[in-house]
This record gives sequence, C-alpha cells and structure tokens, in this order.
Amino acid sequence: MKKWIAVLLLGNCVLAAMAQQPTRISEIKKRYTTYPFSDPDPIAAVQKLYPYFRFDGFTNTAVEKEWKTVILENDYIRVEVMPEIGGKIWSAYDKIGKRDYIYNNGVVKFRDIAMRGPWTSGGIEANYGIIGHTPNTSTPVDYLIQEHADGSASCFIHVFDLLSRSNWTLEIRLEKDKGYFSTHSFWSNSSAVEQPYYTWMNLGVAAGEDLKFLYPGNRYIGHDGDAHPWPIDEQGHDLSYYRENAFGSSKSYHVLGAHSKAFGVYYKDRDYGMARYALREDKLGKKIFLWSQAGDGQIWENLLTDKSGQYVEIQSGRLFNQNVPSSSLTPFKQIGLAPYQHDTWAEYWMPFAGIGQPKSFQLSGALQAKQEGRKLLLTMDPRRPLQDSIFALDSTGQVLGAERLMAQVGEVKQVVLELKTGNTPYYLKIGKDYVDLREDEAGKALDRPTALIRDETLDSNQTKLFQVRDLLRFRQYNAAEILLNGLTEKQVPKMDLLLEKIKLAWFKMDYTRCYDYARQALSIDTYHAAANYYYGLAASKLEKSHDALDGFEVASLDPAWRSAAYLQLAKYHYRITQYEPALVYVQKAIEANALNIDALQLQLLIQKRQGVAQNAITREKIAQYDPFNAFVQFEENNEVVSRQEFASEKCFELAVWYADLHEYKRAVILLNENKPNTEMLLWLAWLTRNDLAVSRTYLERAAASNPVFVFPFREESEPIFQWAGGQLKNWKVSYLQALLYRFRNQGHKAQQLLAAVVEEPTDFGAYFSLKSSVEEDSQIGSAIQNMLMAAKVEPDQWRYGLRSIELLNKGKRYDQALDLSTKYHKEFPKNYILTLAHVRTLLLNKEYKRAEDELQQVEILPFEGATEGHNYFVQSKLMLAYQYIQQKKYKEASLKVEESRGWPLRLGVGEPYPAEKNEILADWLAAYIQKRTGNTKAEINFLQQIGRHKQARNKYESLLQQFAKQQLMDRTAGGISNEPQDLSAMEQSNAVFFDQIQKDNLTQYWPELIQRIYFEQDQRMF
Repeated sequence: MKKWIAVLLLGNCVLAAMAQQPTRISEIKKRYTTYPFSDPDPIAAVQKLYPYFRFDGFTNTAVEKEWKTVILENDYIRVEVMPEIGGKIWSAYDKIGKRDYIYNNGVVKFRDIAMRGPWTSGGIEANYGIIGHTPNTSTPVDYLIQEHADGSASCFIHVFDLLSRSNWTLEIRLEKDKGYFSTHSFWSNSSAVEQPYYTWMNLGVAAGEDLKFLYPGNRYIGHDGDAHPWPIDEQGHDLSYYRENAFGSSKSYHVLGAHSKAFGVYYKDRDYGMARYALREDKLGKKIFLWSQAGDGQIWENLLTDKSGQYVEIQSGRLFNQNVPSSSLTPFKQIGLAPYQHDTWAEYWMPFAGIGQPKSFQLSGALQAKQEGRKLLLTMDPRRPLQDSIFALDSTGQVLGAERLMAQVGEVKQVVLELKTGNTPYYLKIGKDYVDLREDEAGKALDRPTALIRDETLDSNQTKLFQVRDLLRFRQYNAAEILLNGLTEKQVPKMDLLLEKIKLAWFKMDYTRCYDYARQALSIDTYHAAANYYYGLAASKLEKSHDALDGFEVASLDPAWRSAAYLQLAKYHYRITQYEPALVYVQKAIEANALNIDALQLQLLIQKRQGVAQNAITREKIAQYDPFNAFVQFEENNEVVSRQEFASEKCFELAVWYADLHEYKRAVILLNENKPNTEMLLWLAWLTRNDLAVSRTYLERAAASNPVFVFPFREESEPIFQWAGGQLKNWKVSYLQALLYRFRNQGHKAQQLLAAVVEEPTDFGAYFSLKSSVEEDSQIGSAIQNMLMAAKVEPDQWRYGLRSIELLNKGKRYDQALDLSTKYHKEFPKNYILTLAHVRTLLLNKEYKRAEDELQQVEILPFEGATEGHNYFVQSKLMLAYQYIQQKKYKEASLKVEESRGWPLRLGVGEPYPAEKNEILADWLAAYIQKRTGNTKAEINFLQQIGRHKQARNKYESLLQQFAKQQLMDRTAGGISNEPQDLSAMEQSNAVFFDQIQKDNLTQYWPELIQRIYFEQDQRMF
C-alpha cells in the first residue's frame, strides 16, 4: 500500500512540475540608441516602387528613443516584437540556455538596404509583396495582442500592401508549455486580377567561426536560378561552414535537393543552435545570405550595429528562390497571386543545446541518433514536456523497439532503444511526431530538375514569353511591354501570347483592347477560363453587362477560377439590388474558396441589406484569419481603426470596394474618416455628384488642397479623374491623372494631359518633375526646362536640383550642369548624393583634380551594392595618371595608378578579397607606363596580371585581356609584330575604337575607354 502511495505522490510531483503558468504578454516602452531615417522623396517613384516613396535621410548621429515593444514570455522563451518597426520580431531569448537564439541588435540603426531605404538588421522580418524587404519593414504596422483560453498568447501584426493591393497578417504565438514560438501567416489578394507573389521570412543569427548551416540538400541555386553543388562547391569549399565562405563576395544560397522540413544553424564550440520547422509544402525555400568576410562585407557590421557583431540571414520562402527576371531562363520561374486567392501557413522557431549536431528536428525537439548493433542511442533536447513512448519503426511502420521518455523542456535526455533486429530504423514516433532518421542519406535526395533538360535554347521566343509573364509579376510593366511587342503569333502559341496581351491591356486601363484580345482568345478556345474571366472584367468596364455575365459564367467551369467568377456574378447582382441571386452566387464563391475574404464580406453585407441575421460563422472566420479586417470594423463600429503608416489608404481601399457595389454613402463616410487628400476629395465629389452643392464643396476643397505625396495607382480612379476634369479646370486633376497614366504605361497620355494645362502651379515642383519625366526620352530640352522650373519653384528641395544636373549631363550640357552642381553642392554640403552628382559632373567636364579633391572629403553612407563613389575615385585617379602621361611625367602617373587601387572607407565600399578586385585598367595603364620608360620586365608582369584576372566586367576589358595575351606572345616569340584582331564583325563605332587600342594610340582611346567602363551610376533595384 505504501508503495502505491509513493508512486502516486511521485506522479503528482511530476505533473505539478510539468504544469505551466499561462504565457504572459505585455506592452512596454523600451529605450534604444537609434540612428533615425528621414527625408521622404516627394517625386513619384519609378514603376516598380510606385506608389510608395523612398527615404533618403540617414545619419551617423544617434539619439535615444523609446520604442513600443510587445513582449511574449513563458518559462522557457521570451519574444520581443516591434510594431513601430515593421512588426519585426526583434529578439527571441532562450531562458534555459540564457542566450539569444536569434540575432538581437542592441541598437536601432536604420540603413539604406530596403526598397524604400531604411532597414535594420537582426530579428525576424516578415516579407510579402513583390521582391526584397517589404515596403513596411521600418514603419508602423497595425497590431493587437490576445490571450487565449489554452494559456497561449499572440501578437498579430497586419499591413495593407499598396504594391499588390493585398492584405497580410502574421500571428506570433507563444504557447505556455513550449520551448519554441510559432508564426502563422495569412495573405490574401483583395483585387480582381492577379498580383505579384513573393513572401520570405528573414531571420538573423550571429556569425561565428564555429557556425555550421544545417541545410539538407545537394544543390543550391542563385537568384538567377543557376544551380551549383551543395555543400561542397567546385573548388572544394564546404559551404555549410561559415568559415569556409572566406572567399568571393557576399553570397546567397537557396538550398534544395533533399526532402526536409527543417533547417537551422549549429555553433559547434558552444554546442547550441536554433532551427526553423514547417511542413514542407508550406515553405519550399530555404536560403542563406552571408556578407562577404572581406572588407566589402565587414563594412556592414559597423554600419548596421554598434556592438552586436556581424550577422548571417537564414530565410524561408514559399518558392525555391528569390528569383529575379533572369531566373525565367531556368526552371525557376515566377508565379502569381490569383484573384481573391488566400495563402496560409505556419512556422516554428526553436533553440536547442547539449546534444551535438542534431540529426533531425521535430516539434518534440532536436534529436541526435546513432545505431550500434541492436541498440538505437538517442539524445534529445525536448521542446515540449514529454510523457511519451518512443517507437523505432521500420519502413512499413512495424515497431522495432520502444522506450518510455519523461522530460521537461530543455532537459536533455539520453534514451537507449533495444531493437528486435539489427535492421536500421526508418522512423521514430514520439507522440504525434514522426522523425525521419534518413535525413542525410542519399535516399532522401530529390530528382527534381535544376536546369533545362530539353533541347530549348535560352533565347527562344517561348522563353521570351515566359520572361514577359514573369516581368508582369515583378511589376516591370514597361520592360514586359517592350519584350511582348517584339513577339508575334508566328513565334509563340497564339493563346499564350494573347493572355499576356490581355493582362497588359488591363493594366494599361485599355479595356477596349483587353476585350478584343479576350475575344480573339475565345475564338481559339471558348472554354478557356482565364480568357473568359478577363473577357468578363473588360466587358464590365465597357458596360457590356450580358457579355460580362457570359464571361464569368463560363469561367466558373474551371475550379481554379470558380470562386473569383462567382464573386463577380454576385457583385453584378448586388449592384442592381437583386440580393437573392447575389447571395446564391456569393455562397457558391465561398464553397469554391472558403477563405475568399471579399466573398465573406459580401455575404455579411447582403444579409444586412436583407435585414436577416448575419452568419456568425462567417463573421468569426473573417476575425480568425483577418482580425484587422476593415469591413468588419466599419460595419460594426462605423469606423476603421488603423495605426499602420498608410492607414488612410486602407480606408480608401474599403471605400473603393463599397463604391464598386454602388454603396456610395458608406464610401463617403469612410473617406471622411481621415483628413482626405486631393484624390480622396475628388472621389468624394464624384460620390456625391447627385447633390450639386455638396459635390461642388468637395471640388473646391480639392482645388485648395496640397497633392504632395498623393500618388494614385488604382484603375478605379481613372473615371473619377475624367469626370473631375470636366467639372474642375485645375492643374491638380491633370497632375493626378497623369501620375496614374505614367504608372500604367501610358506616358503619352500623361504628356498630353499636362501639355493642355493652362494655369500651372507656382509653388509645386513635383508637377514640373512629372512633366519632365514623361518628356525625358523624347524631348530632352523640354525635360530639362521643366526640371529646372521644379528647382526654381521649390529651391529648398534638393532632389529637383539633382535631377536637373542629371538631365543636363544626359543632354551633354556639361558646363551648365557644372554651374548647377557647384551651386547645389555649396547649398547642401553634407548631402553625399549631391556631392556624387557634382563629382560626376566634374569628371564630365574633365576637372579631374577637383573631382579627386571632393572625393577626399566626402563621407558616404552606402546602400546595399553601392559602388558609385569608388568608381568615381578610380576614374579620377586614372584620368590624372593619363594627363601625367601626356606630359611625360611617368613617376607621377605611376603614383596615381597605384592610388587608384585604394579602397577608402569614406567612399562607402569596403575592400574585397584580392581575387575579387578588378584592376585591369590600372594594370593596362601601368604596363603602358613601363613600356614608355623601357622597363620590359615590369611591363610583362603587368600584362600577365591582366590575363590572370578571373573575369572582365564588360567587352572592353575582355578585349584588353586578349590584347595583353597577344602582346605577351609577341614578347616570348622574340618580337614578332602584333597580329591584329579581327574587327570585321563589330559595330563600326566600336571597331574604330578598338582599332585605336590595338594601335596603342592612348590619346585616341583612353578617355573614351574610362568613360564607357566606369561612367555608370549605381542602379538600385528600386
């Protein structure tokens, strides 16, 4: 009896020990040393970034600032979230190991890394949209905190993304009894057409010599989709070790080729690490990003932190790689986010320690396994309380051995399983978790192609059509249109060609052409779902209602388009107040896609219109996946509460949704919630057009408003602008409509609109900047005059001066450009962007010594990939060397050539590894000097160096390498005369140029050569 009492007491003690307190969640203000960002750009951005604007103000001067911080904490983990900095998970602390297991940056140091500029290193950053870091990575997001009945707690963050007109929500959840936290994504396309598809989670971990990447796979691909071996590369480096990446430049490895659900890092000397676990179908992509370990990467350590050291990014994505347009030439192309499509997935982030390098990961924990005969030796770091049996299973699921395991989170346990046979177990079963013990075996390798295996040339017309499709999905509409216009139906399948033309015509708001292309497509295949759907959309815009219904009805035959098509049918019937059929169609839309948020909203609205009880399940479903839903907020509280950077655009989007359903009164209330901008006031005037007095008041307010930072991008605004133009003769209407046309690949329409303006503004530079931008390619003189006018009306806005300088240089008015760059450089002496423009202009004016002097004083805070300052530095040095050669001052010339090899940190570029340096031009000029001074041995040494450079950047340097090799052959052959290169196939201008190089006529070719190679400005991705 006493024995059973003792056992019972012991069991109660174990249960008490495993019982956990609920997760604690709180909001505090946390003080950080902060390097802020500033200076938003009022000039409309390029197409890829529009309608967002960039920030260009960065500083080395720190301030102390309090940041709102959400803290989730249980007995094992503490997670901190920064809702004012993009909702970033700033840190995750392992309370058992007493260490940060995610890189915790001790300062908030904004640097020019992201598409809009400011970005901070460390933590976990959620990215959704088109490419790179989300536009909201450094600005406030919506957030809320919740405590759940099961003792867990969550912080939700949310953004309405303007680039894709999509909504994304990330739930960060910490359970009371888990040694990990999870993130749950919900991403929905709220528009009627396909949108770009890009989503990656970027996590920072500390760099270290003992850092090992636990990335199962046998290949890695780059952003361009090209495949390479993993982990051992062609040179024998084991890339899975941080220390063995001490070569080359910064690196991106997208690892694939093994069927695995987890990846992570391990610090061998410290015997700990962290892992990310997810169902494989949720996240296919796993990437490593490392800064170069030479100076060009080390420079970013101090740029991004003060004392936290260097970091590495490990990332997870829905697709295999973060592809760029050139990836379309490989199997790794781009996909789109379909109309009203939603995506949802979950990931888990856990620390581990004390078991060596893990064999596998599961939600039960990190595991090490080793078989010795009939014994399976297990070492486990549990990530949840364990009171489970562990089963070793063979390939058919038969039990080979079993053992009981009881452990708390972080309590490392060793277990020995006695096996019935000496067979190797395939799986372990721990509770509900199955662990694949073949993680690193060849049997896990996948056979998926990583390169084209068919006889298909890379420049085929079909491949070009793939590029068009993917460029549209990257929002590079202009490049897509140029490529598309070069294809004909004789070169590619006509249906495929028509589909891309349909999508582009829709984007351009050319609905007549969109409709015609769709009709052509339907004449080929009457049941083609996408063609029918776009046929319906275009017909709706052209007020061909029955054709629209016809298109949507046929499109609904295809399950992939069914929900979107039924939703369009529901909206049509709602507009004409036929609520019964509208409800039928919306319910069919929901049956086809249970999380079609637009359909769920419309269902609730119809029920409200009918005066019947709203579906509580529908309401709860929206709240579950989209707790920030603007429609629900507005319908229940008559307002939308939002704290994100573009809260007014979130309200505007809902107002447009209501207006599309002819719910004009609701739209008016929404637009009046915030202080309406010029575009919104024009909408309000249109929405109230049946009340002339009220409408006129809104028009007058629009005429008196300031349209700064108002960037229209919705196609729904075009008819409003057209109507307003007939009511209000004011430049602001034309300006906003022209912005929309320019974005939508209709620059000629924008130009015509602005040319017709009678009274232009006297104090709004962005108007003239827009006018200049649509003239730049066809009327450079007029473009210059308009940009100079922008600078005149707003002399304190430095960007108008910058663009004027650039246009003057483009128009080869170098003397005028130098006068202007000198003026702006004096007015804004600390603006390094203007300083670089001034240096560039000095070089164009052959003022090499002045350029050199300016570069000795400038301090550049770089953006990622910046090389402009160093390029100008090299150019100024080599041109000064050239001038000394002309004067036969060879000693001074040699000194300048050697100076050109320097890497001053003030220019914002660190020094790369020697093998990465490209000094072909310096070596060529040095060889020339040695030849003129009669030092043949030194000349040969420099010619040999030219040949040893692993790669040339362009055709000019490649030809110099060929000439250098030819000269070396001539030397070793005893002075045989040069055998000229065959230049017959080359363009005439280049042939003459290269002929002068071959003839060693330095005066005729050197200045032009330098300009062709070095005179390229850095091209930002955005």
